[in-house]
Amino acid sequence: MADFWKPPTRINETIHVMINPGFMKKFDQLLNEKSISYHIEMNDFAQYLKNKEKMARQRNMLYDNDKEKRFWDDINRNSNIFLGKYNSYDSIVRWLKNLERRYHNIVTVNSIGTTAEERFIYGVKLGTKNVNSKPVIWIDAGIHAREWVAIHTALYLIQQLITEYYSNPKITEYLSLLDIYIYPCLNPDGYEYTQTKPNDPSVRLWRKNRGPTNYEWENGKKRYCRGVDLNRNFAFHFGEIGSSSSPCSNVYRGKYAFSEPETQLIFFNFFFFTILKAVRDALLSLRNRIKAYITLHTYSQLWIYPYSHAANTYSSDVDDLKAVAKESVKSLMKLYGTKYQYGTGPEVIYAFSAMDGFILDRRELIPIGRETYEGIKVVIDKVIMEYKQGRG
Repeated sequence: MADFWKPPTRINETIHVMINPGFMKKFDQLLNEKSISYHIEMNDFAQYLKNKEKMARQRNMLYDNDKEKRFWDDINRNSNIFLGKYNSYDSIVRWLKNLERRYHNIVTVNSIGTTAEERFIYGVKLGTKNVNSKPVIWIDAGIHAREWVAIHTALYLIQQLITEYYSNPKITEYLSLLDIYIYPCLNPDGYEYTQTKPNDPSVRLWRKNRGPTNYEWENGKKRYCRGVDLNRNFAFHFGEIGSSSSPCSNVYRGKYAFSEPETQLIFFNFFFFTILKAVRDALLSLRNRIKAYITLHTYSQLWIYPYSHAANTYSSDVDDLKAVAKESVKSLMKLYGTKYQYGTGPEVIYAFSAMDGFILDRRELIPIGRETYEGIKVVIDKVIMEYKQGRG
């Protein structure tokens, strides 16, 4: 009924919410009763989706004829998928496997298991294979099905790290000293579902996985709904604010923590993955190898660091995290001047956002990838610096 794109975080702050037409009258009445003002940004989001798709088809994505440097793609000539358009999950997997064949000295494709609909969750390990105890950086994306841009940003990172390994001494050092794991789509079931009817808001903006159907009681009747918000299914402060016990909610957390195969896989593989693949010793030794964890999302221009479950709650290394975030945003903004904000979730969540943040034009994919790449390199530089200083 109501899909909060920009949820309430502070008193008197603007929110963004999409309302089902059948619920609009009741929603209007509720707001009026509470003396809450509003204005309509889009009257018909379904028509908006149709118009966006029509414009994209007409444009035909002819990057070679685009004179603006922001839209010039200099890496697709070496790709088997076009990073300037949205790709199916099967195409992504084929591309990853082809990268492994072509660059087997630095690329290893792995599956951390299967989803509710029995798709394999594939990702890559980037790094030279001469050492099995290097520090690890983990990057993932696509835990929310509708966040297509995040998935393709992860693909851009993979392509750039591989391409520059052979031409940029800095990137050569990255992959010589580190193992970088990148899983571009943690929710392939949901992602594939959103592509079945891209002009239908209820499908294109699907957020959850495609797990088993659950039901809730509504007006004396059972209402059946599928899926769990995987980002609310972890054990850390499970069931608290920002999640829902309603199976029909977009932020439904599941019946219990790690109820979903996707989050079980992320959890167990995050701590045991290298043990399985590199025959490492124990949980603690692997945890000591993981120096940075980055997860990519879509909708707003933010660089968020822990913690986000409650206001004024910080990790013990918050000063380091803040300093790295500041430098990352500074580096990111140099490219096109895009404004980003950094902080913990409660401090900045959705500070910069746009109503079409989930439905970005395909021409924006590569610029966003480039910006994100510049920011992430700051994180990698920090990990390498501490590693060389013996603190990593």
